[in-house]
Amino acid sequence: MEIFGRDESFRLLEEATAAARAGRGALVVVRADPGMGITALLDAHCAAARDSGMRTHRLPVLVPSGRTPLSTGPVSWDEPALVVLDDLHRADDDTLLALHELAEQVADRSLLILAGRHRGATPERFAALDRSATTHDLEPLDAAAVRAMTGAEVAEAGGNPWLLSRLTAPDRAAQVTGWATGLAGDDAGVLRYASLLGERASVDELASVAERSPAEVLAAIRRLAALGLVVEVDGRVSVRYPLLRDDLVATSAGLRGTVARALASRDAAPEDVAAHLVHAPLDSRVVNWLAEHAERLAAEHPLLVVDLLARAADRLPPGHPERHRIGASLAEAQLWSGRTEQARRSAGTGLVVRPDEQVRHRLRAVLAKIAIGEFDGAGAIEILDAEREEGKLPARLAVLDGLARFLIADLDGMQRAAEQAAPAAPHDPIVELSLLNFEAIALSFQRDFTGALAALDRAEALLSVAEDPLQRGWALFMRVVALDITQDIRVLDVLERGRPLAEQVGMGMLPLLRTGAAVIAYNFGRWDDSLAEIRAAAELPDLYGLGGPQHAIAALILLQRGDLPAAQLHIELAEKELGGPLRHLYDSLINCARAIIAEAVGDIDKALGLVRNLVEGSDVWDRDDPAMTPVAAPLVRIALAGGDRELAQVLLDQLRNFQTDESAEPYSAVLYCQGLIDGDVDLLLGAAKNLADAGLPMAAANAAEDAAVALAASGKTAEAKAADQIAIDHYANLAADREINRSGAALRSYGVRRGATGSRDRPKHGWGSLTAAELRVAELVAQGLTNREVAERLVVSVRTVDSHVARARTKLGCASRVELAVKFGEWVKEGRE
Repeated sequence: MEIFGRDESFRLLEEATAAARAGRGALVVVRADPGMGITALLDAHCAAARDSGMRTHRLPVLVPSGRTPLSTGPVSWDEPALVVLDDLHRADDDTLLALHELAEQVADRSLLILAGRHRGATPERFAALDRSATTHDLEPLDAAAVRAMTGAEVAEAGGNPWLLSRLTAPDRAAQVTGWATGLAGDDAGVLRYASLLGERASVDELASVAERSPAEVLAAIRRLAALGLVVEVDGRVSVRYPLLRDDLVATSAGLRGTVARALASRDAAPEDVAAHLVHAPLDSRVVNWLAEHAERLAAEHPLLVVDLLARAADRLPPGHPERHRIGASLAEAQLWSGRTEQARRSAGTGLVVRPDEQVRHRLRAVLAKIAIGEFDGAGAIEILDAEREEGKLPARLAVLDGLARFLIADLDGMQRAAEQAAPAAPHDPIVELSLLNFEAIALSFQRDFTGALAALDRAEALLSVAEDPLQRGWALFMRVVALDITQDIRVLDVLERGRPLAEQVGMGMLPLLRTGAAVIAYNFGRWDDSLAEIRAAAELPDLYGLGGPQHAIAALILLQRGDLPAAQLHIELAEKELGGPLRHLYDSLINCARAIIAEAVGDIDKALGLVRNLVEGSDVWDRDDPAMTPVAAPLVRIALAGGDRELAQVLLDQLRNFQTDESAEPYSAVLYCQGLIDGDVDLLLGAAKNLADAGLPMAAANAAEDAAVALAASGKTAEAKAADQIAIDHYANLAADREINRSGAALRSYGVRRGATGSRDRPKHGWGSLTAAELRVAELVAQGLTNREVAERLVVSVRTVDSHVARARTKLGCASRVELAVKFGEWVKEGRE
């Protein structure tokens, strides 16, 4: 059997054996927790000693007496000799006394006595022997040894060789459970319950489940900890190895009902009880408990309970008093676990059987929430109309009506719904949260983003108690909107908070989040992240008109990185995919991208026409459109390039409508556009600094570039080069190769020539000479991707990747892609120096 990661242990034993051959014997005790490989180590060393010609003797320990050949006194062996005694923790007292005597005599003999024992087994019994012996502790295998043994990273076995050796066994769970419960003996039940209760179970919980006193359980835990099977800290217990815990759980399903009942009797969190009920048989007690807690569980832990609720709904006869309540909770759990069509069917079926008013309202709410989640405000209103009595709705349905009114841009209707629901707010956190959402919406439309964020701050305290993912999601969405309009970089953190909820619920929330994330990442210069969001969104069905803005963002990034053909392809796709209920949110972005690309191909008349249509032919500029602010300056650029100064001034005047005291980026955009129109270098440089400080590198680079051109036009060559370098540094970090080349051409038209692009001291050869784009391509090549796969990953053309690879090879002196990959790996290992 091959031994991994024990080189130091073998060295110690080999040195002890060599010393014994020379007449300097010893008693060596190897200690370890179970499964650490004592027996394998002793066997391997014994075989090596025997192969070298040394006599070896293996002394068995008889179970259960613990008797050994040493139990009747010391034994004589022809020397030199190696004596091996495994499982010393099971040996009787006579054996230990004999070893004490041998330890005192062996120093001048050619005799090595090698014993192995479990480290935690009654350590006080072995304390004296350990003092008279050379002790060696076997620790868990390190990561390198685990990889050598298994060919993979396996953290869940904690470096335990025995567990690692069972990883691929077809009956691993049974083998691992048998091993652990055999070691645990009478404490096996406590071990099983500790695995079922999960990480950090309390002693009191274990005592309740195991039906033993806390003192008895604490003693059992200490015995199990001594065996290395559990870890106990401050009265909290966890199974030491995740793999062991998982296998114990897999073989202990029959105990789930017992655990659930014990936790329920202790008023444990409903989700903790439900986690066990999903594996337990259904009976009347389970059904009654479910009926009491199902509504909360369906909203907060739908993935956990949806199948349990389905089992309960199928089991209950038509006349059962809890059938309708559990059926409503099932529809809610299906909705919040992303099973929209199942939820629609369950709610519709539930309404057919004429449930009581409370259940009927819940089922109607499910249908309305589905419509709202699909951004069908009119459909939601039609669903809710069936519940109106004298023109009024119950509070929770009224707030849904308010959201539906918002979706169809009926802000007055949203306000009426809020007023109708308001009396219930002090007693219902869902209604209170909804009203704060409406307040934030209204304040955002009034451009009072400070007030909107203050309302959402008050809503934050309700997110953990308002049992409605839709309203929680809208609170996060409105925070994203407010922070995005003000270009506050905290919006990235809020997006990440909303991502798990959007992925869980699905419907329109996930594509909307991915599209918003792509736009925001683009604005903040995180272009690779933006492209990753676009690739992920492309895997979803586009039911909401969001494919258009996704392609528009991809087009802008690809254009600025120098791949005009790919940018044109994406803008064509954006134009084809216009439509859907969310078109109005981003149609301005698509038209702006069309204008920018038209200018890039030299069709300034088309670009001017598109800009005029944006200003004159739509109401885009009459509302706060966060997608417009980052592209306002490029549109002013187009107007000035086309000689239409009046159009540029109109754009600036309308941009001022977006400006608020707290909206730093729109304010900087106003400075930038004013600087463009007036040719004011100070305004342009001030805008560049403000935009850079706000974390908006592309806009900052554009402003610095325009300042450089203005300086060059006035003959201030040195100042122009300094401003140009600011722009180049930003462009290089974004891998915006087209912008670098275009800005260089603009300066050359005024007789200003820059040095090598990129950082001032960028070398011509070596890793420091690579642009950000070339370096990223080299990294992907080193990962084994083909040029086509690299192009797909970066959403660029294969031709662009070919060009980057060729330039990287030239700069690094590589004869092939293989050599490029090898050099990249060496460079990374050397710390990228």
